[in-house]
Amino acid sequence: MYFAIASTIIAIACSVITIRTLVGYSDIRRPYKIATSILVVMAWFAPLLAGGMRCLGLNGEIYSTASHILYLMFGAAFILFTMLLCRDVVWFVFYGLYQKFFGVNWKLHPKNISLLDKANFIVVLLTIVLVATAIYGGSKEPTLNKLEFASSRISKDMRIVMISDTHINRTIPVEKVKKLVDRVNALNPDVIVLVGDIADDKVEAVKDQMDALGKLKAKYPPLYTFGNHEFYNGLIPWQFKFKTMGFLIMFNHGVRIPDHNVYIAGIPDAHIANNSDIWNVNFIQAFKGAKQGNYKILLSHTPDFVDYLNKASVDLQLSGHTHGGQIFPFHILAKYANKYLSGLYDVNGIKLYVSNGAGYWGPAMRLFAPSEITLIELKAKP
Repeated sequence: MYFAIASTIIAIACSVITIRTLVGYSDIRRPYKIATSILVVMAWFAPLLAGGMRCLGLNGEIYSTASHILYLMFGAAFILFTMLLCRDVVWFVFYGLYQKFFGVNWKLHPKNISLLDKANFIVVLLTIVLVATAIYGGSKEPTLNKLEFASSRISKDMRIVMISDTHINRTIPVEKVKKLVDRVNALNPDVIVLVGDIADDKVEAVKDQMDALGKLKAKYPPLYTFGNHEFYNGLIPWQFKFKTMGFLIMFNHGVRIPDHNVYIAGIPDAHIANNSDIWNVNFIQAFKGAKQGNYKILLSHTPDFVDYLNKASVDLQLSGHTHGGQIFPFHILAKYANKYLSGLYDVNGIKLYVSNGAGYWGPAMRLFAPSEITLIELKAKP
Protein backbone atom coordinates (compact mmCIF):
# COMPACT_ATOMS: atom_id res chain seq x y z
CA MET A 1 0.00 0.00 0.00
CA TYR A 2 2.83 2.41 0.88
CA PHE A 3 4.47 1.73 -2.51
CA ALA A 4 1.19 2.37 -4.35
CA ILE A 5 0.55 5.66 -2.52
CA ALA A 6 4.12 6.90 -2.98
CA SER A 7 4.12 5.88 -6.66
CA THR A 8 0.82 7.67 -7.26
CA ILE A 9 2.07 10.91 -5.70
CA ILE A 10 5.32 10.77 -7.69
CA ALA A 11 3.47 9.91 -10.93
CA ILE A 12 1.06 12.83 -10.54
CA ALA A 13 3.82 15.32 -9.72
CA CYS A 14 6.12 14.16 -12.52
CA SER A 15 3.26 14.07 -15.04
CA VAL A 16 2.30 17.66 -14.26
CA ILE A 17 5.91 18.90 -14.46
CA THR A 18 6.67 17.01 -17.69
CA ILE A 19 3.48 18.14 -19.46
CA ARG A 20 3.83 21.73 -18.34
CA THR A 21 7.49 21.89 -19.36
CA LEU A 22 7.13 20.04 -22.65
CA VAL A 23 3.87 21.39 -24.10
CA GLY A 24 2.38 23.76 -21.52
CA TYR A 25 3.98 26.88 -22.96
CA SER A 26 4.16 25.68 -26.54
CA ASP A 27 2.02 26.94 -29.41
CA ILE A 28 1.64 23.51 -31.01
CA ARG A 29 -1.93 22.48 -31.87
CA ARG A 30 -4.26 21.36 -29.07
CA PRO A 31 -4.77 17.74 -30.35
CA TYR A 32 -1.00 17.18 -30.21
CA LYS A 33 -0.89 18.62 -26.69
CA ILE A 34 -3.67 16.28 -25.56
CA ALA A 35 -2.07 13.23 -27.18
CA THR A 36 1.31 14.08 -25.66
CA SER A 37 -0.26 14.59 -22.24
CA ILE A 38 -2.03 11.22 -22.37
CA LEU A 39 1.22 9.43 -23.27
CA VAL A 40 3.11 11.21 -20.49
CA VAL A 41 0.50 10.29 -17.86
CA MET A 42 0.42 6.66 -19.03
CA ALA A 43 4.22 6.51 -18.90
CA TRP A 44 4.49 7.83 -15.36
CA PHE A 45 1.69 5.53 -14.14
CA ALA A 46 3.15 2.52 -16.00
CA PRO A 47 4.51 0.69 -12.90
CA LEU A 48 1.12 0.95 -11.22
CA LEU A 49 -0.67 -0.22 -14.36
CA ALA A 50 1.71 -3.18 -14.77
CA GLY A 51 1.44 -4.00 -11.08
CA GLY A 52 -2.35 -3.92 -11.28
CA MET A 53 -2.30 -6.33 -14.21
CA ARG A 54 -0.05 -8.67 -12.24
CA CYS A 55 -2.31 -8.50 -9.16
CA LEU A 56 -5.18 -9.58 -11.39
CA GLY A 57 -3.20 -12.74 -12.14
CA LEU A 58 -2.49 -11.95 -15.77
CA ASN A 59 0.24 -14.01 -17.37
CA GLY A 60 1.44 -15.21 -20.72
CA GLU A 61 2.54 -13.42 -23.87
CA ILE A 62 -0.06 -10.64 -23.75
CA TYR A 63 0.87 -9.63 -20.21
CA SER A 64 4.59 -9.90 -20.96
CA THR A 65 4.32 -7.65 -24.01
CA ALA A 66 2.09 -5.10 -22.27
CA SER A 67 4.37 -5.01 -19.21
CA HIS A 68 7.50 -4.49 -21.32
CA ILE A 69 5.87 -1.64 -23.27
CA LEU A 70 4.60 0.05 -20.11
CA TYR A 71 7.96 -0.13 -18.36
CA LEU A 72 9.79 1.10 -21.46
CA MET A 73 7.42 4.08 -21.50
CA PHE A 74 8.24 4.66 -17.84
CA GLY A 75 11.99 4.55 -18.52
CA ALA A 76 11.58 6.93 -21.46
CA ALA A 77 9.52 9.33 -19.31
CA PHE A 78 12.24 9.33 -16.66
CA ILE A 79 14.97 10.13 -19.19
CA LEU A 80 12.82 12.83 -20.82
CA PHE A 81 11.99 14.35 -17.43
CA THR A 82 15.62 14.61 -16.38
CA MET A 83 16.65 15.97 -19.79
CA LEU A 84 14.01 18.70 -19.54
CA LEU A 85 15.04 19.62 -16.02
CA CYS A 86 18.73 19.74 -16.93
CA ARG A 87 17.93 21.81 -20.04
CA ASP A 88 15.94 24.34 -18.01
CA VAL A 89 18.55 24.66 -15.26
CA VAL A 90 21.34 25.25 -17.79
CA TRP A 91 19.18 27.63 -19.82
CA PHE A 92 18.13 29.79 -16.87
CA VAL A 93 21.67 29.93 -15.48
CA PHE A 94 23.05 30.85 -18.90
CA TYR A 95 20.41 33.52 -19.48
CA GLY A 96 20.89 34.95 -15.98
CA LEU A 97 24.61 35.37 -16.62
CA TYR A 98 23.99 36.75 -20.12
CA GLN A 99 21.47 39.29 -18.77
CA LYS A 100 23.88 40.37 -16.03
CA PHE A 101 26.73 41.11 -18.43
CA PHE A 102 24.98 42.01 -21.72
CA GLY A 103 21.42 43.00 -20.79
CA VAL A 104 18.02 41.65 -21.84
CA ASN A 105 17.85 39.67 -25.09
CA TRP A 106 14.36 38.38 -25.84
CA LYS A 107 15.61 36.00 -28.52
CA LEU A 108 17.50 34.04 -25.84
CA HIS A 109 14.85 34.36 -23.11
CA PRO A 110 13.55 31.02 -21.70
CA LYS A 111 9.96 32.27 -22.29
CA ASN A 112 10.55 32.83 -25.99
CA ILE A 113 7.97 30.34 -27.34
CA SER A 114 9.65 29.95 -30.72
CA LEU A 115 13.00 29.13 -29.14
CA LEU A 116 11.31 26.93 -26.52
CA ASP A 117 9.67 24.82 -29.24
CA LYS A 118 13.05 24.30 -30.89
CA ALA A 119 14.67 23.44 -27.55
CA ASN A 120 11.90 20.92 -26.79
CA PHE A 121 12.36 19.33 -30.20
CA ILE A 122 16.09 18.91 -29.58
CA VAL A 123 15.45 17.44 -26.11
CA VAL A 124 12.98 14.93 -27.55
CA LEU A 125 15.50 13.86 -30.22
CA LEU A 126 18.24 13.43 -27.62
CA THR A 127 15.84 11.47 -25.42
CA ILE A 128 15.05 9.12 -28.31
CA VAL A 129 18.78 8.50 -28.80
CA LEU A 130 19.33 7.85 -25.08
CA VAL A 131 16.27 5.59 -24.84
CA ALA A 132 17.50 3.53 -27.81
CA THR A 133 20.94 3.29 -26.21
CA ALA A 134 19.38 2.22 -22.90
CA ILE A 135 17.22 -0.44 -24.56
CA TYR A 136 20.29 -1.81 -26.31
CA GLY A 137 22.14 -1.85 -22.98
CA GLY A 138 19.27 -3.72 -21.34
CA SER A 139 19.16 -6.34 -24.10
CA LYS A 140 22.90 -7.11 -24.05
CA GLU A 141 24.22 -10.18 -22.28
CA PRO A 142 25.87 -9.37 -18.95
CA THR A 143 29.53 -8.35 -19.07
CA LEU A 144 31.98 -10.72 -17.40
CA ASN A 145 33.97 -8.85 -14.77
CA LYS A 146 37.00 -10.53 -13.23
CA LEU A 147 38.44 -9.92 -9.78
CA GLU A 148 41.42 -11.48 -8.06
CA PHE A 149 42.23 -11.60 -4.36
CA ALA A 150 45.29 -13.25 -2.82
CA SER A 151 45.88 -14.28 0.78
CA SER A 152 48.25 -16.54 2.67
CA ARG A 153 45.17 -17.92 4.44
CA ILE A 154 43.79 -19.33 1.19
CA SER A 155 45.20 -22.85 0.96
CA LYS A 156 44.24 -23.54 -2.66
CA ASP A 157 43.16 -21.43 -5.64
CA MET A 158 39.39 -21.08 -5.89
CA ARG A 159 36.92 -19.78 -8.50
CA ILE A 160 33.72 -18.10 -7.37
CA VAL A 161 31.05 -16.82 -9.74
CA MET A 162 28.80 -14.12 -8.33
CA ILE A 163 25.29 -13.42 -9.64
CA SER A 164 22.92 -10.80 -8.29
CA ASP A 165 19.79 -8.85 -9.16
CA THR A 166 18.49 -10.91 -12.07
CA HIS A 167 14.92 -10.04 -10.98
CA ILE A 168 13.46 -13.13 -12.62
CA ASN A 169 9.73 -12.65 -13.11
CA ARG A 170 7.00 -13.98 -15.37
CA THR A 171 8.04 -11.63 -18.22
CA ILE A 172 11.63 -12.93 -18.38
CA PRO A 173 12.02 -15.53 -21.16
CA VAL A 174 13.19 -18.95 -20.05
CA GLU A 175 15.78 -18.85 -22.81
CA LYS A 176 17.40 -15.80 -21.22
CA VAL A 177 17.81 -17.66 -17.93
CA LYS A 178 19.25 -20.68 -19.78
CA LYS A 179 21.86 -18.48 -21.50
CA LEU A 180 22.91 -17.01 -18.16
CA VAL A 181 23.19 -20.49 -16.62
CA ASP A 182 25.25 -21.77 -19.56
CA ARG A 183 27.67 -18.83 -19.29
CA VAL A 184 28.13 -19.35 -15.56
CA ASN A 185 28.61 -23.11 -15.88
CA ALA A 186 31.16 -22.59 -18.66
CA LEU A 187 33.36 -20.70 -16.18
CA ASN A 188 33.82 -23.97 -14.27
CA PRO A 189 33.37 -22.41 -10.82
CA ASP A 190 34.10 -24.08 -7.51
CA VAL A 191 31.27 -22.09 -5.93
CA ILE A 192 28.37 -20.05 -7.29
CA VAL A 193 27.01 -17.32 -5.01
CA LEU A 194 23.67 -15.64 -5.65
CA VAL A 195 23.50 -12.37 -3.74
CA GLY A 196 19.82 -11.45 -3.62
CA ASP A 197 16.99 -10.23 -5.83
CA ILE A 198 17.41 -13.25 -8.06
CA ALA A 199 13.65 -13.83 -7.99
CA ASP A 200 11.08 -11.06 -8.24
CA ASP A 201 7.69 -12.74 -8.56
CA LYS A 202 5.50 -15.34 -6.91
CA VAL A 203 7.02 -18.82 -6.90
CA GLU A 204 4.21 -20.37 -8.92
CA ALA A 205 4.53 -17.74 -11.68
CA VAL A 206 8.15 -18.55 -12.62
CA LYS A 207 8.33 -22.34 -12.44
CA ASP A 208 9.96 -22.76 -15.87
CA GLN A 209 12.51 -20.01 -15.21
CA MET A 210 13.45 -21.61 -11.86
CA ASP A 211 13.80 -25.01 -13.50
CA ALA A 212 16.34 -23.42 -15.85
CA LEU A 213 18.16 -21.67 -12.99
CA GLY A 214 18.32 -24.95 -11.08
CA LYS A 215 20.79 -26.26 -13.67
CA LEU A 216 23.61 -24.12 -12.26
CA LYS A 217 26.57 -26.44 -11.63
CA ALA A 218 29.68 -26.08 -9.53
CA LYS A 219 31.89 -28.19 -7.28
CA TYR A 220 29.72 -27.16 -4.32
CA PRO A 221 25.99 -26.39 -4.22
CA PRO A 222 24.98 -22.79 -5.09
CA LEU A 223 24.90 -20.45 -2.09
CA TYR A 224 21.90 -18.14 -1.91
CA THR A 225 21.22 -15.08 0.21
CA PHE A 226 18.01 -13.07 0.05
CA GLY A 227 17.46 -9.53 -1.20
CA ASN A 228 14.54 -7.23 -0.58
CA HIS A 229 12.50 -8.47 -3.55
CA GLU A 230 12.35 -12.05 -2.27
CA PHE A 231 10.83 -10.59 0.90
CA TYR A 232 8.29 -8.64 -1.15
CA ASN A 233 7.20 -11.77 -3.00
CA GLY A 234 6.98 -14.17 -0.04
CA LEU A 235 10.18 -15.16 1.75
CA ILE A 236 8.97 -18.49 3.15
CA PRO A 237 7.79 -19.88 -0.23
CA TRP A 238 11.07 -18.78 -1.78
CA GLN A 239 13.10 -20.38 1.01
CA PHE A 240 11.31 -23.65 0.38
CA LYS A 241 11.70 -23.33 -3.39
CA PHE A 242 15.46 -22.78 -3.33
CA LYS A 243 15.95 -25.63 -0.88
CA THR A 244 14.09 -27.98 -3.23
CA MET A 245 16.37 -26.74 -6.03
CA GLY A 246 19.39 -27.88 -4.01
CA PHE A 247 20.65 -24.39 -3.16
CA LEU A 248 22.09 -23.69 0.30
CA ILE A 249 20.22 -20.83 1.96
CA MET A 250 22.59 -18.32 3.55
CA PHE A 251 20.07 -16.87 6.02
CA ASN A 252 22.37 -16.00 8.94
CA HIS A 253 24.22 -19.15 7.97
CA GLY A 254 27.64 -20.06 6.68
CA VAL A 255 29.59 -22.94 5.16
CA ARG A 256 33.26 -23.85 5.36
CA ILE A 257 35.06 -24.83 2.15
CA PRO A 258 37.79 -26.94 3.75
CA ASP A 259 39.81 -27.63 0.58
CA HIS A 260 40.49 -23.90 0.26
CA ASN A 261 40.34 -22.78 3.92
CA VAL A 262 37.52 -20.39 2.98
CA TYR A 263 34.38 -19.66 4.96
CA ILE A 264 31.37 -18.11 3.20
CA ALA A 265 28.45 -16.73 5.19
CA GLY A 266 25.31 -14.86 4.25
CA ILE A 267 22.78 -12.57 5.89
CA PRO A 268 19.31 -11.44 4.75
CA ASP A 269 18.76 -7.99 3.28
CA ALA A 270 19.70 -5.63 6.10
CA HIS A 271 17.24 -2.88 5.11
CA ILE A 272 14.30 -5.28 5.39
CA ALA A 273 15.59 -7.00 8.53
CA ASN A 274 16.14 -3.71 10.38
CA ASN A 275 12.47 -2.81 9.90
CA SER A 276 11.01 -6.21 10.68
CA ASP A 277 9.76 -7.73 13.93
CA ILE A 278 10.28 -11.25 12.54
CA TRP A 279 13.47 -11.27 10.47
CA ASN A 280 16.85 -10.11 11.68
CA VAL A 281 20.52 -10.02 10.80
CA ASN A 282 22.59 -12.26 13.03
CA PHE A 283 26.20 -11.83 12.01
CA ILE A 284 27.53 -13.93 14.92
CA GLN A 285 25.26 -16.82 13.97
CA ALA A 286 26.33 -16.57 10.34
CA PHE A 287 30.02 -17.00 11.23
CA LYS A 288 29.54 -19.47 14.06
CA GLY A 289 31.16 -22.28 12.07
CA ALA A 290 34.22 -20.32 10.98
CA LYS A 291 37.64 -21.50 12.14
CA GLN A 292 40.48 -19.26 13.15
CA GLY A 293 42.58 -18.52 10.09
CA ASN A 294 39.76 -19.00 7.55
CA TYR A 295 39.54 -16.52 4.70
CA LYS A 296 36.06 -15.10 5.37
CA ILE A 297 33.54 -13.91 2.79
CA LEU A 298 30.19 -12.29 3.58
CA LEU A 299 27.25 -12.32 1.18
CA SER A 300 25.07 -9.29 1.92
CA HIS A 301 22.60 -7.97 -0.62
CA THR A 302 22.91 -4.57 1.06
CA PRO A 303 26.37 -3.02 0.50
CA ASP A 304 26.17 -0.57 3.42
CA PHE A 305 26.36 -3.40 5.96
CA VAL A 306 30.13 -3.29 5.50
CA ASP A 307 30.21 -0.18 7.70
CA TYR A 308 29.33 -2.36 10.71
CA LEU A 309 32.29 -4.68 10.14
CA ASN A 310 35.99 -4.63 10.88
CA LYS A 311 38.93 -6.28 9.15
CA ALA A 312 39.17 -9.00 11.79
CA SER A 313 35.62 -10.22 11.08
CA VAL A 314 35.49 -10.33 7.25
CA ASP A 315 38.01 -10.24 4.40
CA LEU A 316 35.61 -9.76 1.49
CA GLN A 317 31.97 -8.69 1.22
CA LEU A 318 29.95 -9.33 -1.94
CA SER A 319 26.84 -7.24 -2.51
CA GLY A 320 24.34 -6.06 -5.12
CA HIS A 321 21.08 -4.14 -4.76
CA THR A 322 22.06 -0.84 -6.40
CA HIS A 323 22.12 -1.99 -10.07
CA GLY A 324 24.89 0.58 -10.42
CA GLY A 325 22.12 3.13 -10.94
CA GLN A 326 20.76 1.16 -13.95
CA ILE A 327 19.59 4.20 -15.94
CA PHE A 328 21.62 7.39 -15.91
CA PRO A 329 21.09 9.87 -14.28
CA PHE A 330 19.30 7.70 -11.72
CA HIS A 331 22.88 6.98 -10.59
CA ILE A 332 22.72 10.24 -8.65
CA LEU A 333 19.66 9.20 -6.62
CA ALA A 334 21.00 5.67 -6.19
CA LYS A 335 24.29 7.04 -4.91
CA TYR A 336 22.44 9.30 -2.48
CA ALA A 337 20.52 6.28 -1.11
CA ASN A 338 23.51 3.91 -1.18
CA LYS A 339 26.95 4.89 0.03
CA TYR A 340 28.55 2.25 -2.20
CA LEU A 341 27.13 2.24 -5.71
CA SER A 342 29.22 0.01 -7.96
CA GLY A 343 32.58 -1.68 -8.21
CA LEU A 344 35.40 -2.42 -5.76
CA TYR A 345 35.90 -0.54 -2.50
CA ASP A 346 38.29 -0.79 0.42
CA VAL A 347 36.37 -0.12 3.64
CA ASN A 348 38.35 -0.26 6.87
CA GLY A 349 40.62 -2.89 5.37
CA ILE A 350 37.70 -4.98 4.05
CA LYS A 351 37.31 -5.50 0.32
CA LEU A 352 33.75 -4.74 -0.81
CA TYR A 353 32.50 -5.54 -4.29
CA VAL A 354 29.14 -4.17 -5.39
CA SER A 355 27.80 -5.78 -8.56
CA ASN A 356 25.63 -3.94 -11.08
CA GLY A 357 23.57 -7.12 -11.27
CA ALA A 358 22.83 -9.46 -14.15
CA GLY A 359 19.33 -8.17 -14.92
CA TYR A 360 17.18 -5.11 -14.41
CA TRP A 361 14.21 -3.90 -12.43
CA GLY A 362 11.28 -2.32 -14.27
CA PRO A 363 12.32 -1.04 -17.72
CA ALA A 364 14.42 -3.44 -19.78
CA MET A 365 16.97 -0.66 -20.01
CA ARG A 366 20.49 0.11 -18.84
CA LEU A 367 22.25 3.38 -19.49
CA PHE A 368 25.90 3.74 -18.43
CA ALA A 369 25.50 0.90 -15.91
CA PRO A 370 26.03 -2.38 -17.81
CA SER A 371 24.76 -5.64 -16.35
CA GLU A 372 27.37 -8.13 -15.19
CA ILE A 373 28.30 -11.48 -13.78
CA THR A 374 31.49 -11.58 -11.75
CA LEU A 375 34.27 -14.14 -11.69
CA ILE A 376 36.24 -13.94 -8.45
CA GLU A 377 39.54 -15.81 -8.34
CA LEU A 378 40.96 -16.43 -4.89
CA LYS A 379 44.69 -17.09 -5.05
CA ALA A 380 46.77 -18.94 -2.50
CA LYS A 381 49.62 -16.64 -1.54
CA PRO A 382 52.84 -18.27 -0.31
